[in-house]
Amino acid sequence: MIKGVIFDIDGTLLDSMPLWNNLGERYLQKLGFTEEETEGLSQRISAMPFVEGIRYIKKAYTLNLEEERIREQLQEMIAGAYRDEINLKAGAKEYLQFLKERGIPCILATAGEASLAKAALKRLKVWEEFQDLLLCEEFNTSKLEAKIYRLAMERLSLSKPEEVLVCEDVLHAVKSAKQAGFQVCGVLDEANKEDWEKIQEMADFTVKDFYELI
Repeated sequence: MIKGVIFDIDGTLLDSMPLWNNLGERYLQKLGFTEEETEGLSQRISAMPFVEGIRYIKKAYTLNLEEERIREQLQEMIAGAYRDEINLKAGAKEYLQFLKERGIPCILATAGEASLAKAALKRLKVWEEFQDLLLCEEFNTSKLEAKIYRLAMERLSLSKPEEVLVCEDVLHAVKSAKQAGFQVCGVLDEANKEDWEKIQEMADFTVKDFYELI
């Protein structure tokens, strides 16, 4: 029996990965570059840290802007998208209501930025459905290990991982939670299609949207 649910945010609750996957292209197109000129940029910078990606964009597209200014403009774009554009995954709001009606507490655990997530979830009127939000950075951890899930479980006043469901969209996070004994639901996202078969093999179950959990 599930007594609590831990949700990842980006790519799981929020349909935000298209923003991140096409951020460089969107930015350059706002500066006047064409789709043809920016084609393939995401693939070229996908494995780079944010700062290196900025450096690459500045050099490859001969931008007459300081790297710090490019970073500021990108962050403004990101913040604006979370504040005004990004939506919940299909069925997420209904699933949260389903859990609420059954008295099952929910909590957020993310490697992302709290202010962005909070802005989106408040606008979408689901922020109040969660008991807390735990950031990997605050606890000097990542989702390559299960520390954040154990901490989230403790915040829910629960002690048995097998009674807690973790909803994740990234393969390494699914693996970490599963190996720690949690029940794991893999959530399909545009960004995890290459890993989807592995996620299906590893997770307890997988869904294409949250309607399947109701």
